[in-house]
Amino acid sequence: MTPTSATTTRLGLGLVMDMPWSGGTLGNRGIGFVETPDGGDISPRVRAFFRRHGHDFAYACPSFQPRSRAAVRMADYAPAYDRFFAALPTGTRRALHQTELNMGSPERYDRGPTIEFTNELIARHDLSWVVEDLGIWSLRGCPLPYPLPPPLTERGLQIATANTADTARRLVAPLHVEFPGFTEGGSFHLGGLDAFEYFARLADDADVWVTLDVGHLLSYQWLRGRTGRHMLDGIEALPLDRCRELHLSGCQIVGGKFRDLHHGVLLDEQLQLTEYLLPRCPNLLGVSYEDPMYREDGRLVERSRPNFERLRDLADAWRRGDDRLVGTSAPPRETTSAPPATGTGLAGGQLADLLMRLLLDRDLRARLADEGAAEVATNPGELECLETVELDELDAAARRFRSRIWRLGRAGGLAGSFPRSLHTLRAAGHDDADLLDGFLTSTHFGAFRLVPHLGPGLSVEEAFARFLLDLPEATATTVRETVDHELMLSLFTALCHEQPLSFLIGVEGVVRTDHGHAALRRYTRAAIAGWGPGVAGPPEETTLYAYFATPTGLAHGPVSARVAAAFETTPTPAGDAARAALSRRGRW
Repeated sequence: MTPTSATTTRLGLGLVMDMPWSGGTLGNRGIGFVETPDGGDISPRVRAFFRRHGHDFAYACPSFQPRSRAAVRMADYAPAYDRFFAALPTGTRRALHQTELNMGSPERYDRGPTIEFTNELIARHDLSWVVEDLGIWSLRGCPLPYPLPPPLTERGLQIATANTADTARRLVAPLHVEFPGFTEGGSFHLGGLDAFEYFARLADDADVWVTLDVGHLLSYQWLRGRTGRHMLDGIEALPLDRCRELHLSGCQIVGGKFRDLHHGVLLDEQLQLTEYLLPRCPNLLGVSYEDPMYREDGRLVERSRPNFERLRDLADAWRRGDDRLVGTSAPPRETTSAPPATGTGLAGGQLADLLMRLLLDRDLRARLADEGAAEVATNPGELECLETVELDELDAAARRFRSRIWRLGRAGGLAGSFPRSLHTLRAAGHDDADLLDGFLTSTHFGAFRLVPHLGPGLSVEEAFARFLLDLPEATATTVRETVDHELMLSLFTALCHEQPLSFLIGVEGVVRTDHGHAALRRYTRAAIAGWGPGVAGPPEETTLYAYFATPTGLAHGPVSARVAAAFETTPTPAGDAARAALSRRGRW
């Protein structure tokens, strides 16, 4: 791909929409996909928006969000995406905003499953391009609440360039790499390379098209102190000749900080910068309005309408070729090859380790604030990264990361998965913040992974349960058994609803059945009594307790010895009879 060989048809205004599942939490407005018995659908609010505003847009680009922690399969997403695109006016061009390629990450891992799934979507819906921010979307298998910029170091640039070139080569539609966000209150960055020049070098060396998110550009300018009339300083260093899209999402100045809030309300500065960029991007395809906010009837919220209408008129005038918009084209940009790495920069694994330490280690952040980078860094490569860290932004990102980990999983995250265990531990003097601190710095947290980011690993629930079982209070039988029971509930819920699993199950005793999975435990009656209706008999005695996961749901509870025979390891007539009886009930 070379800009000089490109053919460009100006499409005009486009739409980019984040599409979370279960009605979405974006502004708590029911925006996204909803679960249905036949595979998923767009929410009624999204459908109403398409009816009211669909004809305003020449193209539409849903932003991918995973349905659950299950490994991604086309069969689980096809009905919902079919209905998304079918609800748009005939002739609307289609694209995809991916969030799983993670091209800015310094880690090595297999992007193959994500790329394969993306290529299936491309073929199914004739997608014109795929776009994703050049950011760190996940780290050590943990999704981040807001993608971090890639390390702005020579080594970081080499890694991101290689990731991007490989991804572009393997996708069957063009890849548009989006300039990363530097929103304050949500992210921090390592390294001191100029982000505009960094991005231009990456685009040239990886030979890819790019997307310029206007809010992301302003967030970086704001971070550099380039506000007001200085917001255009340095813009010409960007790869404007490679730009295929401009994105505009709702932004706001909060407490003197630039926040990329995606709340639908555009700043005047975003429109001013868009006017400046339009004639300077000769290969531009379209201008995208990202994440509109609208009411149940599909009508845009009042505060967003004036600048949305200005953007719509601006994009339409540009599409028609109205040259009265803004001034002259920019001079050609001189490009140079990236200089070789100095040899002192941190390698990929070292960069990932440093990022995780900064996010997890409260003492390290305190030392960095009190003593400075020169005292904390253990080598020149660390110093190169640490001396550029904005401490307030690091603290904010760390708080959000901790909160995200606490919420991972189903039904309220860790607090929702272990309510009785945590209640007991709180009574013993452990508050949630201390437990989370201990978990994040434990070896057990290191075993937690999400596929396909960094290879197989345990679920966050199992990693957390192993941490809890190491606490002194877990020597008590009822505490130990309660932690195990709540872990089994979370795992068997996943076995019902998150197939194929994106994580390994390390606990013993989970067996495959004809209809799903099952497990047998022996618990004291005192522990069972704390979970609900108890079992008659002395509390110190034990009883058999079984879990069954099938596509129809989870079943669990005390069982008789006759039912427990189904779990035998050596076949007997009693075991065969128990399995047959359970199978007839749909549980084996």
